[in-house]
Amino acid sequence: MKNLKIYLVAILLAAGTTVFANNTTPKVENKETNVTTQIAELLKNPEMEINEDIKAKVTFMVNDNKELVVINVDTKNESVDAFIKSRLNYKKLNTLKTGEEWVLPVRIVPAA
Repeated sequence: MKNLKIYLVAILLAAGTTVFANNTTPKVENKETNVTTQIAELLKNPEMEINEDIKAKVTFMVNDNKELVVINVDTKNESVDAFIKSRLNYKKLNTLKTGEEWVLPVRIVPAA
């Protein structure tokens, strides 16, 4: 009887570990990378002449409709400010996180 209990416990442990040894990991969206990648796509191919690197800090949030709302563009160049706002404001994003402000550094470089 004692051996039967030991075998039963061993079988239950082996079965339990194989059930919980699941190899799948839950899909977690990397929000920052995903959002920055989407914004980089929206800002590709500017239609203005660029002679030097232009830097800006874009403060934005994503509303409940998953639209990007530009709050502020911190740059010295007014045409870059208008370009970023026109390209980003109210564009749809694929993200789960809404309602919080984000600050994203943007660098526009001249085409090679």
